[in-house]
Amino acid sequence: MKRRRKGFTLVELAIVIAILGILAVVAIPKYQGMEDQARSAAAKSQLGTVRSAIGIYYAKNKGQFPTTLDGTLFADDTMPVVDVGTSSINTVVTATAYTAPSTWTPALTTAGGWEYYPTTGKVVINDTANDPATSVAWSTY
Repeated sequence: MKRRRKGFTLVELAIVIAILGILAVVAIPKYQGMEDQARSAAAKSQLGTVRSAIGIYYAKNKGQFPTTLDGTLFADDTMPVVDVGTSSINTVVTATAYTAPSTWTPALTTAGGWEYYPTTGKVVINDTANDPATSVAWSTY
């Protein structure tokens, strides 16, 4: 009568562990920057949403930009959030004092959220840091 083997030998287990190790070494670097790329894409998308809402408001109100940037511009009454790695992702900084659109320079902080200029309807991401996925300043989108 032949005795049946139960389980795997040490050599078989070592081979499987080596294969898994090789796969991990190859796969992990490919996914390292995925979080930064996702955050970048989400921020650009939300910025587009905010700019579209301002454009619709402008068209409906005979060339007047909204005086404030808040949830009332959006169908669900919720202001889109932008997460660029700061803690305050839904902050809106409204700037009203600047000379002319051609000389406008954003008064950016690290507070996060949006910076909005009601005179021109311009909105930017309020952060002084760079987007880690592209190394471009968040405020230039």
